[in-house]
Amino acid sequence: MGEAANGLEPQNRPITAKERELIEWLLRHGNPGAEQFLSQIAGLTVAWKCICGCPTVNFELEGERAPHDSEHILADFLATAGEEAVGVILFQKGGRLSSLEVYSLAGTDEPFGLPEIETIHAYERSG
Repeated sequence: MGEAANGLEPQNRPITAKERELIEWLLRHGNPGAEQFLSQIAGLTVAWKCICGCPTVNFELEGERAPHDSEHILADFLATAGEEAVGVILFQKGGRLSSLEVYSLAGTDEPFGLPEIETIHAYERSG
């Protein structure tokens, strides 16, 4: 089954300045060890984009896709994109940045963009 069947469309484009800023912030504030992936940002391109209207993208690093491996979370936060409450997760596979997932917490079917850095926050703990 191809990527298009998985809800992805090919892109083959450089990451945008806003994607770069978000990825860098996530790596600097993410899980321990996430900062070791900062050097990969310069070589990232967007290979695939989600077709649902969210800004989720899959990466290639220097023209190569991440290996077929399990994805591991480097950073996981909440934020706001316009009026939309979103979750933001940065993944790696096999030691390479693999995807940036931005999803609606309400499950909207309306398109939305990337969150502003100043809206990013950790999950609140109750108690």
